[in-house]
Amino acid sequence: MKLILNCKNCRSEIELKYPVNDRAELARERGDKFSLKCAECSKENKYNVNEVKAKESKLIAMIAFGILVFGTGIIGYLLKDYLFMPNNPYNVLAIGGMLLIPSAVYMIITKQERDNARRFNQYWI
Repeated sequence: MKLILNCKNCRSEIELKYPVNDRAELARERGDKFSLKCAECSKENKYNVNEVKAKESKLIAMIAFGILVFGTGIIGYLLKDYLFMPNNPYNVLAIGGMLLIPSAVYMIITKQERDNARRFNQYWI
């Protein structure tokens, strides 16, 4: 999850680099009102904790997709002898199971990231 807020002067996004789960933790760490300097216009403004918004991190989504792709490849490589046996009635089940494990990991990671961002944005101080 990445925390952002918009500059009051130029409306560009300012990203906060704090590993917090909700606004209460951010308020404990930075205070209810804090000042930040915009990298675009170099103007320093005071912001309230409630002005901070959370977005899903693209990096986490790419890592989850990498797990999906590489996990499927690794499981396919490990099961290659079993998958390509002639006249095996369980080939469809093996292929489905091969795709199920990395897909489940991908869905769990992306859902957790989405839930964290939603929880942060719903809680106000």
